[in-house]
Amino acid sequence: MGWREAWRWSGLAFQELSLQAIYAFRQGSIAPSVAAHDLVPRAERRVLQGKFVVGATLALLTAGAALLARAGPGVIPGVTIAPGAFSVGVVTGLLSLEVTFLWWTGLQILPTFLSSRILEVLTPLPIDARTFRRVAALLYLRLFDLPVAVVLVGTPVFLGLALGWRAGVAIVPGAIGAVAFALALSLLTGRFFSHRVLGSRGGGGRTAVRWAYLVLWVAPAFALVAFVTAAPAFFGILGPVAAGVPSVGGSLLLAAFPVPFAALVAFVAPTGPGIDLPAVGKLLVLGSVTAYAALAGAAGLWVYESIGEIGALLPGRTRPGPVVRSELRPQRPAWAVMTKDLRLASRTPGFAFLVLLPVLDALALGLLTYVRAASQSAPTLALGAVTAAALLATFFGPAFFAIEVVAYSYGRTLPLAERSVIVGKTTLVASIYLVAGAIVLGLAAVRFPAPIVFAGFVVSELPAVVAAALLELGLLFRWARHRGTPVPNLYSGAWTAFVVTVPGLVIAGLPLAIDAKAGVAAMALVSLAELAVVAPFVLGRRRP
Repeated sequence: MGWREAWRWSGLAFQELSLQAIYAFRQGSIAPSVAAHDLVPRAERRVLQGKFVVGATLALLTAGAALLARAGPGVIPGVTIAPGAFSVGVVTGLLSLEVTFLWWTGLQILPTFLSSRILEVLTPLPIDARTFRRVAALLYLRLFDLPVAVVLVGTPVFLGLALGWRAGVAIVPGAIGAVAFALALSLLTGRFFSHRVLGSRGGGGRTAVRWAYLVLWVAPAFALVAFVTAAPAFFGILGPVAAGVPSVGGSLLLAAFPVPFAALVAFVAPTGPGIDLPAVGKLLVLGSVTAYAALAGAAGLWVYESIGEIGALLPGRTRPGPVVRSELRPQRPAWAVMTKDLRLASRTPGFAFLVLLPVLDALALGLLTYVRAASQSAPTLALGAVTAAALLATFFGPAFFAIEVVAYSYGRTLPLAERSVIVGKTTLVASIYLVAGAIVLGLAAVRFPAPIVFAGFVVSELPAVVAAALLELGLLFRWARHRGTPVPNLYSGAWTAFVVTVPGLVIAGLPLAIDAKAGVAAMALVSLAELAVVAPFVLGRRRP
């Protein structure tokens, strides 16, 4: 069988993968109350929505980088290098971000790819080994098809429009290398997590290891902020290198990925004087490009040869061990819901991201206080930190219902009241917000001797965060009852998630807007008033 037959098989496998990714029938979830023939098209549409979001983000980054390279160094205060060197720095940042976002996307979806067991189902079918590898590779590529297309097509097009067609042609090897390295890195790190972390047994030590790994997993999400923060320093280092000043550090920089590919753009379509490398530097760039091109080819070949074997293995199968004695520890229903969510999140990168993003964002804001000027006022920084933590926790709060796709097969058989589920998940959202606020408070207290200001903002906004979470979760439950649809399946739609989240963001943001005019005291009063109105509306009636 050839590639055409492999493409047909991969299409059928992708339909099943989409179905399992959205509805998780293999994990015990139940079907929504829709026509059976509409399940697969709906699942494919929702998977396409996720790929569209990533692709649109990459397209915006690429267009922004192209416009920035065309505008020149004058748009960034403090950057005085030549336009050619500036374009090298911008393209370097763009390729780095493309690798980061593709890698991060792969880390999010690979556990779903493995747990769906699609390739394991294909194994006993009369498919020869070569066709099976092709099917596995094509199925893996289908998970990235739209974002990869944006990188391979959008990057040359946008840079070609901004810097000339020669620049668009010159960036093609860099775009191909970025895709190859990102897909290989996703598979390599995702395999380690699925086989060494996802299937590991419980326990305090193992839980700490899982969360430590997940922190590294979420770290790529901050690549854009880190690059923007470090851009002036990077351009300061790049200036002497682009001017031909010989140094060991400059040689290492020219050999580091993806700088050589960015330098090709400046060679063929310079935007102005400033790329004046000596002959040795140009040879170093061309040699590095050749070496990275060969490495990218080897990475792509490794993905092609390995994805079938990796995808046919169950997560955790490589970690056998003695049977662990289990001990049941009864908990209050709301506390048990929150504990269950955290345990599942520690084994699922997509859900761990929801927990860690507000916390790591608070850590980044706290560390930023040591970079910015001392003239930054404590109230301004406190308001910014509280705003970020509150809005992030509120925005991602309802997404914890997606965890129920895995846990619903257990929870639906328990005498668990709707109120307990809402209180448990609201407690989790409030806990994430408080941890994020405490991190900013602890880090900023060293630089700003005004901890009462930070604490006042955190405490004043807390009732609004709780009210926002209650409102969002209450709306989801009401809509689920009205439509006769399980809550996990209801939330899997992007439109429902958006409509539910907007009222929560309004509730959480109103006290923050009040503070800008009336102060912290008025902010606290508005926040408490919101909680007093929303809590009875959501928790007033007991339902089974």
